[in-house]
Amino acid sequence: MELTGLQNPMVKAAAELKQKKYRQQQGLFLAEGLRTVEEAVRYGAVQSIFYTAIEDDRTRAVLEEAAAKQIKLVCVSDKVLKKIADTETPQGIIAVCEMRSKRLDDFLASGKMLLVLDRVTDPGNIGTMLRTADAAGVGGLLLLQGCADIYAPKTVRASMGSLFHLPVLSGLSEELLVQAARKAGYELLVTCLDGADNLYKADLQGRIAFIMGNEANGVSDALLAAADKRVFIPMQGRAESLNVAMAAGIVMFEALRQRLK
Repeated sequence: MELTGLQNPMVKAAAELKQKKYRQQQGLFLAEGLRTVEEAVRYGAVQSIFYTAIEDDRTRAVLEEAAAKQIKLVCVSDKVLKKIADTETPQGIIAVCEMRSKRLDDFLASGKMLLVLDRVTDPGNIGTMLRTADAAGVGGLLLLQGCADIYAPKTVRASMGSLFHLPVLSGLSEELLVQAARKAGYELLVTCLDGADNLYKADLQGRIAFIMGNEANGVSDALLAAADKRVFIPMQGRAESLNVAMAAGIVMFEALRQRLK
């Protein structure tokens, strides 16, 4: 049976998750699109799924997997799905997912390289860096105070399912990060120009927490002062700078290259 009422309490509650305050209150967020929902179901983070008519085998397969895991399935009209969706032309399936976070100590105990974001405000950049960190084998993503919401719909879409692979932790203070990282034997690494070494000559094989800063202003002065290593990415063209997500990808994959040697 298809649910068509736009004022249905279940529909209204799901649509509210497009707003940060409701996500924080409920501990829930939206995952939109078939690829993202597939990953959410596979990694066990889904509370319920809203979908329109099943038109292909791939959608049918993910709904069958969800049903087997006793996830609530709700067939809805196109109008209802559009009310819940963040995009103008939704793909026909949206999951309501549970936020899952670890303690900072759990991240640091892994010994793996960590990606830290300092006041990064573009959700697309955060989602792209999360996806890239996942691909590079990074141990987790830490977001300091002032970053965009990791669970915003645009961020979730940009991560292409990697949000369900990689642990994330938001709202950390600079002081707590620096203190805890040093106690766990991590070095803090930043990209900048002043007093920095060439990235390709730096040793990135130890315990490293790599910090990427705000799109316009870079890493804060306090974190620059606390950094154990400073690196720059050598460039030969005439561009003055790189997009923050691109720069993060270059550093993470250089660290991976060194580990694979």
